[in-house]
Amino acid sequence: MLKTKGFSLVELLVVVAIIGALASVGTLAYNGYVKGARKTAAQNAMQQIALMQTEYYSLTGGYYGDATCSPSASGTSGINTNLFDTEGDEKIIDVENYEFCVEDVKEDTVKVGFLIKACINQDGSCSGGVLTLDSKGADNF
Repeated sequence: MLKTKGFSLVELLVVVAIIGALASVGTLAYNGYVKGARKTAAQNAMQQIALMQTEYYSLTGGYYGDATCSPSASGTSGINTNLFDTEGDEKIIDVENYEFCVEDVKEDTVKVGFLIKACINQDGSCSGGVLTLDSKGADNF
């Protein structure tokens, strides 16, 4: 009887199955890390917007914002243009899959602050929860 060296088909199939299981677990973990990193980047961008609101207030005597807003590409573009003085395609606030906007906070028709909103934009609309940060530093992260 000849004895050959090598692996049997069953042994190779077991190894492939183990590698596949490890790859699927690794992919899920990686996607979770990426999602968490994007959320952190969005939170940092919101802090950056709040700091620019302070500078904008010192220059103009008021806060930048809209009466109401929903995070969108145009809202993000307005923030870049009006708060960060960017032109054209230049972007300071640019977090992959996230859109932003700034809404006025009024008391008795007087603008007294702002509310920054951010959300994940998928297929042109917000999905998941909306992150917020107001002029007093209160957030819902």
